[in-house]
Order: sequence, then C-alpha cells, then structure tokens
Amino acid sequence: MAQVGITAAAKLTGRNRSTIFRAIDKGLLSATRDDFGRYGIDPAELERVYGTLRSPNADDDVSNDAQQLDAADGNGAALLREIELLREMLSHERAASREALERERGNHDRERHSWDEERTFLRGMLEQQTDQVKLRTDERQQKERHSPTLWARLWRRQ
Repeated sequence: MAQVGITAAAKLTGRNRSTIFRAIDKGLLSATRDDFGRYGIDPAELERVYGTLRSPNADDDVSNDAQQLDAADGNGAALLREIELLREMLSHERAASREALERERGNHDRERHSWDEERTFLRGMLEQQTDQVKLRTDERQQKERHSPTLWARLWRRQ
C-alpha cells in the first residue's frame, strides 16, 4: 500500500495530527520525508504502533465505534468457546497421561515382581551350591583325619 500523509495517518488511527508528529519525533513511529518536506508513513507502521486501523471512508466515529464493539462481542464469544475447547482438550490430555502413568506403574510392578522371583530363585541355587561345597570340604577333611600318614603306613601304625 502507498504511504499516507500525517492527516490521513491521524484519520486511520483515530489520533490527532500532533500525536502522530510527537510519535515521529520520539522515534516511536518511522516516517520518510519527500522533496517538499512532507511526511510519508507506511500503513503497516501505523498498525504496528497503534493497532488495528480504522476504515479511511468512515466519517462517523460513533457508527465506527459501534461496529468495533459488535466485532468485539463476536470475538469475545468465539474466544470463550475456544477457551472451553482448550480446557476440554487439556482435561483429555491429563486423563490420557494419568492412564499412561498407571499402565507404566503396572508394568513396573510386574517387572519388579519378576526380578524379585528371579532373585529368590538365584539365592536358593547359591545356597544349594554353598551347601554342596561345604559337604565336599567336610568329606575331604574327614578323609584326611582318618587316613594314616606315610610313617604310620610304613610302620603299620594307625
């Protein structure tokens, strides 16, 4: 869109010309000057600084304000509906995450029970092995006690 002058910018924004001049002087609003020293302002820059622009053909501020209020009411209802939908989505997501967490806890409990059973089984096997080693060690010690020594066998002493 073409650049607009100070007066047109004031009409588009609903502000006074002096307000537009002050914004340019403070650097809040960027504008260019032509060869005659007149300011040219991009409407996108006006919208950035002052928000939504007014229609350039609207001379009646009262009807323009009424239209804006009607639009705001329609937007408000739409926004409320969107908030309701977002809350529903959030509650569904929370419920789904709770269910997933419970499933994960159930899996964790089953896995833990499985590990406990395996640990118990392995402890039992270790105890059996330890008992067998003890028996074998005891048998060797008893044989060593009862077997005659070399001197005893040579002299037939027992």
